[in-house]
Amino acid sequence: MLRYIVFFVFTGTFANGINWHSSQIILRHLYDLQDEQFAVIKEYLELETKRIHDLERYINYLYEKDTLLSPIGTSKFMSQVYKNLSEIKKLMNNYNSVKVINQFDEHKAVSEFNMQSAYRSLRRIQKVYAIPASDMAAGRYKDRTIGDPMDACECYFMSKYSFEEYDTYGVIDWAVQAYNKWFTDRPKCVDIDKLHYYTRSASMATGFSFETLLGFSNLNHSDYTELSAHFSLMANALNIRDISAQSSDKIYDKYDDFEQSNLFRHFRYLCREGKSVRPLTYDSKCRYQTKNSPYRMIMPFKEEDISSNPNIKLYHDIIYDEEIKTITDMASKDLSDAAYYFNGKITLLDDQRLGQLKWFSENANPILFGKLNDRIECITEYTTKTAEGYQTINYGLGGHFSVHMDAFTDGPKLNGNRLVTILFYMTDVPDDGYTVFPNLNYVAHCRKGSALVWLNLRLNNGSVHSGTFHGGCPVIKGNKWIMTKGLYEEGQHLTYNWRDNKIINIV
Repeated sequence: MLRYIVFFVFTGTFANGINWHSSQIILRHLYDLQDEQFAVIKEYLELETKRIHDLERYINYLYEKDTLLSPIGTSKFMSQVYKNLSEIKKLMNNYNSVKVINQFDEHKAVSEFNMQSAYRSLRRIQKVYAIPASDMAAGRYKDRTIGDPMDACECYFMSKYSFEEYDTYGVIDWAVQAYNKWFTDRPKCVDIDKLHYYTRSASMATGFSFETLLGFSNLNHSDYTELSAHFSLMANALNIRDISAQSSDKIYDKYDDFEQSNLFRHFRYLCREGKSVRPLTYDSKCRYQTKNSPYRMIMPFKEEDISSNPNIKLYHDIIYDEEIKTITDMASKDLSDAAYYFNGKITLLDDQRLGQLKWFSENANPILFGKLNDRIECITEYTTKTAEGYQTINYGLGGHFSVHMDAFTDGPKLNGNRLVTILFYMTDVPDDGYTVFPNLNYVAHCRKGSALVWLNLRLNNGSVHSGTFHGGCPVIKGNKWIMTKGLYEEGQHLTYNWRDNKIINIV
């Protein structure tokens, strides 16, 4: 995971516009692109080397003055000079080399935007899971190995981006690691003067005193006043004067206080704990469910009750390995950045959602999706004829979906509102990347082949159930594939007329 950062740094001139780190599938394409671009560069260098050698040969001939000693030699020399100068002019045009370098596709490489998004992904992982920079730089989280250790350059890079994002605690957290690693062999990639500057500015804003701690020399830097204005929101938030495990905990508590509502704070808490804190009730049961289907008498559904209000069930082994492989193979060929829908607008905000997405209609594979539709209709007892397509998502480094509702709250759509959500898990991600329902204190682990199914709406009037707020915790390590499908109100046997709901209420 942490090596993604290194890869971005050294391919930083090659790409543009795609959140490469948001999906391991997309990241593999970047490796392929890097190989293609390096092959172009190699051909360019070979052509340029030959061109320079040819230029040197022609120019050296011009200095062979012995030919001027005879009239015949002089005439021959003039003719050769004219020919050589013509060749030199052609070589100076550099036509063949330029033609090759034009193959260099600069529209697909890693841009400054990608770098910032990758930085935000690492910081998001830190904030959600409360991982100190010392642990992340060592490639560990609790008792897990989450990547290779980071060097001074990478830690400096994180401190630099924290500074540019006005993330004062991030500046300090990573500057300590960068300085300690830099002090050993002092790599040139670390601008120690700038690191001092970042740390002094952040220290002034937060109340930490790191200059003495890190042994910084007395360097003169200006513009503190303007910068401290940006940091004023967090100034004096903590009254901590040294580095300790306790101070790190307080830093992440302060992040929660400053940046998130109670709902989001509890979401983070559940992501960190990785387990549900709700008690099991008498009504919670696991069963083999046939839904009165003769076929399911032989292969019943493995159904588990999660919640009765709202109605949430977990089905085990409901999608099979060969089906998963077919779907992920199809999706891998044409993924795009996952969008976020809010208040009638579709936007690409990686702080809200980060991953790679592919929509499928049933026509993409009628047999496969027809079978899935049959299973969905059997377990939900609702029709899929008016449903949306299948949304397949791949999550990579820091891939997540912040707390949201699947139901629309800005008014009914063509086929009404999303009545039911079916979420298929197509990979195992046992230690992070959970699906969390903060209002229900429920944490669902990603188990390959299982599916969560829940009602978004109250069946008496179509209002949105507040218990369906949910989110996907950031992925620290691994490759998370999910697929969702929403069933709409149109065509269902309901006790209310959904067209009468001009205003959507959350209850």
